[in-house]
Amino acid sequence: MKEIEEIYKETKYIDSLFAKKYNIKSPDIIEKYYLELLVEFSELANETRCFKFWSKKESSRDKVLEEYIDCLFMILYFANITDVSLYEEFNITKEKSLIECFLYLYELGVKLSHNLDKEIVKELMVEILYLAKLLGFTMNDLTKETLKKKKIIEERLEGDY
Repeated sequence: MKEIEEIYKETKYIDSLFAKKYNIKSPDIIEKYYLELLVEFSELANETRCFKFWSKKESSRDKVLEEYIDCLFMILYFANITDVSLYEEFNITKEKSLIECFLYLYELGVKLSHNLDKEIVKELMVEILYLAKLLGFTMNDLTKETLKKKKIIEERLEGDY
């Protein structure tokens, strides 16, 4: 999991920006983040068009990457508040299709909403990185998009977004 160290560091910084304005560990906020996690999974699935067997329209790789980073950020928020270390032991996922991966992410997201557990968060981390592989994203892609998204979030937090 060490390969995402830079990304995790950036998301911790982003969390610190939110923490200046909001109590990001309050039950109220965490509940909202559970729903946001599932919404972000939906937005990404919709952007990939992987379930739209009737559609011939192509997905935009850039838009899919942007939506993917939103999902990764949400999972890393939960990693941050449950004190996940990238140096812990992580399980390896079994091979699955894109659809199976999305369905499993939803399952884990719902499970997490019932039990804020570090092990579930770690499993989400493994699965979201597996999804990156299925979508053809490299660590370089993820890092670049993270820095781009960080700048957008900073600008939004400085303004009245």
